[in-house]
Amino acid sequence: MGSAGIGLGLGVKDFRAVFVFHDKEKLAAFIEKGWDFSGQADAAAKADDKGAAVAAAKTVVPGAEVFQITKNGIAQQATLQGTNY
Repeated sequence: MGSAGIGLGLGVKDFRAVFVFHDKEKLAAFIEKGWDFSGQADAAAKADDKGAAVAAAKTVVPGAEVFQITKNGIAQQATLQGTNY
């Protein structure tokens, strides 16, 4: 995975991204091209089960949603970015 973006913030975090596709064609297109363009904002201060994280992300890939689950890290940021998986 490679990602580039622009925004304001600072932090380091270990997170998992969960993609939900609304139909097989959107999934197939994502597998073939592997790109996601999104805007996101998050705040995290978490270590295993201690602390909390709040994130909001909006993908511009039609027919798909992205959810972030933070495992560890500390961050506060708002970005626009493109990611190639």
